[in-house]
Amino acid sequence: MQQDVPTNPHYTREEWLRLIGETPPPLRALIRALAETHRAALADHFYRHMLATDEGRQFLDHDTVNTRLRHSMQHWLVELFRCDGEADIDAAIAHQRHVGEVHARIHLPVHLMTRGARQLRQQLYRLLAAQDLPRQALTRAHAYVCETIDLAMELMNAAYTRSTARQTRTEEAYRHYALGQNLSLERERQRASLLDWSQNVLFSLHLHDASAPLPSLGRSEFGMWLSHKAEVIFERSDELEQIEAQLERVDSIVLPRLQQAADAGQRRLRSRELQETLDEIHFLLGTLFDRHVEVENGRDALTRLLNRRFLPAVLSREIQLHQRSQQQFGVLLIDLDHFKAINDTHGHEGGDRVLQQAAQLITACVRAGDFVFRYGGEEVLVVLVELGHDDLMRIAETLRGRFEAQAFTVTNGLEIRVSVSIGVALHDGHPDYQYLIGRADDALYRAKRGGRNRVVDAGAMA
Repeated sequence: MQQDVPTNPHYTREEWLRLIGETPPPLRALIRALAETHRAALADHFYRHMLATDEGRQFLDHDTVNTRLRHSMQHWLVELFRCDGEADIDAAIAHQRHVGEVHARIHLPVHLMTRGARQLRQQLYRLLAAQDLPRQALTRAHAYVCETIDLAMELMNAAYTRSTARQTRTEEAYRHYALGQNLSLERERQRASLLDWSQNVLFSLHLHDASAPLPSLGRSEFGMWLSHKAEVIFERSDELEQIEAQLERVDSIVLPRLQQAADAGQRRLRSRELQETLDEIHFLLGTLFDRHVEVENGRDALTRLLNRRFLPAVLSREIQLHQRSQQQFGVLLIDLDHFKAINDTHGHEGGDRVLQQAAQLITACVRAGDFVFRYGGEEVLVVLVELGHDDLMRIAETLRGRFEAQAFTVTNGLEIRVSVSIGVALHDGHPDYQYLIGRADDALYRAKRGGRNRVVDAGAMA
């Protein structure tokens, strides 16, 4: 009995060569011809079944994905059954591994991958059944189709598992980074955010139209921090779940009651109810922070921005939030113009000072729930949460104007002017975060080519 061998490219390569050698060339040619002739119909069948379920639509019901993947599926089918030697197999193995890594990046469930493979096998069996082959040849053809697709799935799943393990380690590292921030400072910042929000509610009650809706706590600076960062820092702790429940109660029950209060007595009663709820949130928040260690690590050493290694974890989570709640978000890719000239003229010390001041300027222009990454040498990537296209463009233009207006200090107190080029990309539903970054990068390239010191919208380039 043959001993089980772990799935790896070298073993799979030998298995693939063996399968080709054992299958008569006329049968392989027939299956290749069927795959090439019916590739469009096979791809249509595959996506029709995948889009028939809510889970499948979550990943595939998007024009860009749909259009591109139909073509990619046709190419994949033809390539798979065109393999006829070692060079073909090596290329096919590399392709399967790449596909598995992409599936892991967009968190495509494994059972959806295997369901799709089953649909393709069944359709190819039906095409073979219509060829009037002798029984033995038909059995051999079925085995060749089945084993070829299974080998491809083994390679995809192995790459998927490796990539998922890497992502898990990165996400855990990001959580450890988040735990390592100055939590005492963060606690005071969030307490101040709650206080600002409660004051805004009082101002809205006394200074504005009584019929106007009161500011939502969930949409406040504190609410966004709770949704986008607190869950990473504190995972699913009991206090966090209680704070979220209290926040939901404020927005759905306490605020409507306060707004509907008929007289001063009712208003005092409902205001007291609001204050008691906020006191409970303050208490839970303090308990939450007290339970975690106060150390600082994991930042970019020069700029103190988020390290780029955490970018996949953050963007993957924002995409998942979008898939669940349809909350919009986008990215700004910012590049300091003529930075090489700054380094050449003022030395690396002067360049480093400019980078530090640029990081401080950018951080000051975004909110507590947003993310700012050092993306490259002189590039910064900003993830702006819960914002639409117009707000993204407004913030990008504000940043560009702030850079244009600010004097940057280099060595010996000398001041220089620094401009930035910015590529803006709104998340459009595509499940792969690399696609979003690529769109922002293309827009940034256009901004640089267009003369620098400008903002370019990726959506306007389509």
